Amino acid sequence: MILSDRSIRKALAEGRIAIEPLDESSIQPSSVDLHVDRYFRVFRNHTMGYIDVKENQEDLTELVEIGEETVFILHPGEFVLGSTAERVQLPDDLVARLEGKALALDTPVPTPNGWRAMGDLRVGDEVFDERGRPTNVVGATPPMFDRPCREVVFSDDTTVVADAGHQWLTCDANARRRGRLRWAVRTTDEIAATLMVRGRRNHRVPLTEPVEYPARELPVDPYVEGLRLGRGSFGAGPVSPEYLTSAPAQPAALLRGLLDGGGSVEGGRCELTHTDEALVDAIAELAAGLGFLSVKAKALAVRAGVDYGPMYRVRFTPHRSRFRAITAVRDVPSVPVRCIQVAAPSGLFLVSRSFIPTHNSSLGRLGLLIHSTAGFVDAGWNGHLTLELSNVANLPITLYPGMKIGQISFLQMTTAADNPYGSSTTGSKYQGQRGPTPSRYFENFR
Repeated sequence: MILSDRSIRKALAEGRIAIEPLDESSIQPSSVDLHVDRYFRVFRNHTMGYIDVKENQEDLTELVEIGEETVFILHPGEFVLGSTAERVQLPDDLVARLEGKALALDTPVPTPNGWRAMGDLRVGDEVFDERGRPTNVVGATPPMFDRPCREVVFSDDTTVVADAGHQWLTCDANARRRGRLRWAVRTTDEIAATLMVRGRRNHRVPLTEPVEYPARELPVDPYVEGLRLGRGSFGAGPVSPEYLTSAPAQPAALLRGLLDGGGSVEGGRCELTHTDEALVDAIAELAAGLGFLSVKAKALAVRAGVDYGPMYRVRFTPHRSRFRAITAVRDVPSVPVRCIQVAAPSGLFLVSRSFIPTHNSSLGRLGLLIHSTAGFVDAGWNGHLTLELSNVANLPITLYPGMKIGQISFLQMTTAADNPYGSSTTGSKYQGQRGPTPSRYFENFR
């Protein structure tokens, strides 16, 4: 169970958790913002030919301290150790994690090679940014458990499960005044708290531009294949996957054929109805991948008083709507989640069969990858947290002492630990550390 902001404040007031220094504004719905300190350890790789993990490697790094009015510049490809400005102390029945924002592992993600699950993506894979262009995955977390999860519902009935701190790019009602659109990054819980304004949906997210899948050799001209499927009666067959994941001109031709074969266009609105739900789902995916807002509906097919079972309809209006609304944010049971970071300057990437833009953490958008050297912060911990900082961008990144660097969340254990971190039996090598601490892994061999 992850502690809420109310429980965090209570634990702080009782002295069970200590975070020093602490600004009240740093307490978020289910975490606390932490900041980077002025101490860094840079690697002197030229001093050693290799790293022997059995040997003390303290000379491998050099401690650098910067002044409060200066900056630390992290160059492309560089890896350094930093630390949190805050000292964190935990009781013997709580553990903590310093982590980012996350989506459910089974969230479908479009890639140039077809659909992948969020849990299957690896660093180096390609996904799509909000412009529909391929972008590399430059960072990925392990699966995270027991996070507070929400189901985000959109106006086309698409649902995405994300954790409470996952971030979205939205434009609220106030930012849409006088015809100007001002987009802002908001967490899932921030959206939930401001879902409606004066009885109207408050938040909108942008639609993607046409997704730039690679051109493919297709067995049949896509327009001709669309005509065949659109004109076909029952059993016309599904849309072959390669038609759905090809260069934009190819699915656009397929969609024209489907509409000419069995759809209708009236007042700029396109519509196609069929008893084959798989076919209608494919048309909705086609339209969404071309940057249109497609909406699917279900009804009964009744002719001359005879019930022929369910029929399915998809509607979309090209080039009219450029966004979809968020209609609900619901609490759901926690599921395993993870987050990725992408190379796109915007930090946005597409998820779901509706190609909805979402994004990684703000620092990830700049190419700065942050990881705590410990997966969990153990019960009984007391000290500053060492951070692994990597620059995967093409330009140097400036780090300012005191800037926000991550969020720490707290998880309740089933019982208090018999041997919390720092006790004589646990071999606690980093208890009480201040500043980035070099590896003491060699002590495991003694």
